[in-house]
Amino acid sequence: MGVGPLLSTLVPLFAIVLIGYLASYFGSFQGNAQKAINDFVFYIALPALLFGAVVNSGLSDGISWAFIGANLTNLVIGSVIGLLGGLALFRRELPRALTTSMLAGYGNVAYLGVPLLVSAVGAQAALPVALGQLIHNMFFMVFYPLCVTLAVRRSRVVNAAKQRGRAEGAVAVEERSPAPGGESTGRAIFRSVVLNPVSLSVVAGLLFALLGLRLPGPVADTVEMLGGAAAPGALFAVGLTLRRAVTALQEGSVSPTELGFTVAVKLAVMPLVAVGLVTWVFSMPEVWAFTTVVMCGLPNAATAYVLAQQKESGAQQAAAAVVVTSVLSLITIPLVAVVA
Repeated sequence: MGVGPLLSTLVPLFAIVLIGYLASYFGSFQGNAQKAINDFVFYIALPALLFGAVVNSGLSDGISWAFIGANLTNLVIGSVIGLLGGLALFRRELPRALTTSMLAGYGNVAYLGVPLLVSAVGAQAALPVALGQLIHNMFFMVFYPLCVTLAVRRSRVVNAAKQRGRAEGAVAVEERSPAPGGESTGRAIFRSVVLNPVSLSVVAGLLFALLGLRLPGPVADTVEMLGGAAAPGALFAVGLTLRRAVTALQEGSVSPTELGFTVAVKLAVMPLVAVGLVTWVFSMPEVWAFTTVVMCGLPNAATAYVLAQQKESGAQQAAAAVVVTSVLSLITIPLVAVVA
């Protein structure tokens, strides 16, 4: 399904990414300009696109709960493979191994998956891809910061206990030491998930669709116009972000073997696991199954780099993964569409 339209859609989408990358070398698109473009896409255009898409998609066929189960299962499998690889193969400390775990599973569903699938498959893909991006983003925006914070706390407690030289010191230190950044992390998680404009737009769209509500004409037209800016704006923003990743590759500050591992899991293992899940485990409509497989084969989200940088854990590795998976996905996405 949709292989031909998917191929024809990929070229202009990645052309916009390339234009954004080239624009990042000009002063007009650096500094505050980059932030302004990202903020416009994230807070205004993308929520408008998703809200309108969900409202207009209708819920006559209902929500496929098998779709939710398949996506969550796939994310857990990919993340566990990445975590085990980080710990066992590359001997990383737990906080750093969690970044490897994130890179093995976090796909660019919001910025690339939404415009790609809606353009290639049509309006019938709007609801599954909207729910899919919500699942993928919430999964990593919640669990990655939370797990890294807990891992850092555990590491500090253990190190403090070793310095004291006695086992009871570990208990004492843990009782006296608050979780580093625990409160601020909780607030950040609340903002990134509960108050996330992308997530709120999907929830609002679902409520409108379930209740049969409709926006007034001028308001609906405004939402449609803003939503039309989401795909080119989002892809341009991804291109602007890629420059940092290219710099990391040029500096040689990444592990090639670890990079190859996460790329292989993200672009090959995850979509193949998704095919198995939608074929033999979770029964769902064809469009939902196709959307599941393609979403699981998308390149790494630029947000993965942002999260890794915020936690000061493998940011250069994340940047390199964004670049390599984005380039290779020109080949792998059509292949994934074929097997889907």
